[in-house]
Amino acid sequence: MERFEYGGAVLVDEVLGRAPSRHLVLLHGWGVNRDALRGIAVLFEHTHQVHLIDLPGFGDAPLPPADWGTVHYADLVQQFVLDRLDGTVVVVGHSFGGRVAVRLGARRLAPIKGIVLMGVPGLPQPSTSKRALRARGIRGLRKVLVALKPLLGNGPVEWHTRTYGSRDYLAAGELKSVFVRVVTEDLTESARTIACPVLLLYGTDDTETPPWLAVRYQALIGKPATLVLLPHKDHYLYTGTGAHLVAQKIRDWLPESGDV
Repeated sequence: MERFEYGGAVLVDEVLGRAPSRHLVLLHGWGVNRDALRGIAVLFEHTHQVHLIDLPGFGDAPLPPADWGTVHYADLVQQFVLDRLDGTVVVVGHSFGGRVAVRLGARRLAPIKGIVLMGVPGLPQPSTSKRALRARGIRGLRKVLVALKPLLGNGPVEWHTRTYGSRDYLAAGELKSVFVRVVTEDLTESARTIACPVLLLYGTDDTETPPWLAVRYQALIGKPATLVLLPHKDHYLYTGTGAHLVAQKIRDWLPESGDV
């Protein structure tokens, strides 16, 4: 394992494989670490040099500054790619890691020949959807409870957090400010700017990042985007036998990304 430092933060890189000119960079989701995508990584170690990354604040990588968002994470990964990797690069990102990958794709870096986005959020809900209406109601209730703190104390606000706070938010600990910033970012304009080939992999049974997100990303990215929906897979589409399925879909798509 190697550490790479830039911009006041550190990522950890675990390298598998011995194909020094063909790189696969794997970026994990929120709340996990590089081990989450190991099942995919080992299936490419004979054809690529695979980089299992611990992003700052996860696994063996220390916490980032408290004001970080996906732009900062992308700055760090970009510098890592430019400084450490010689050859072609495909970035694979799941969920939060996919948010970072979208930011990277928008920068049109020469070494990055393709991006795989697995169950990636980052686009606003349709304003009339049930989830959007519910979210507005939850935010409105919180504002009322915060305004009433002088009268009611902090108990109602804490109840609201326990009741409506997401599992990731409740477990974020010292990364809570980063988490709030990340989940409120809108990646629409970044997606529109991507020019390299993109593979969108989403599970049909994913309730955290539903398939409408994949369809919307495909529309924003346009011709470079290939959409594959995996039947009966949820948000963690890469777990168990899913790793082999995901790896096969990536292999089938790779020729579209050039000599990678």
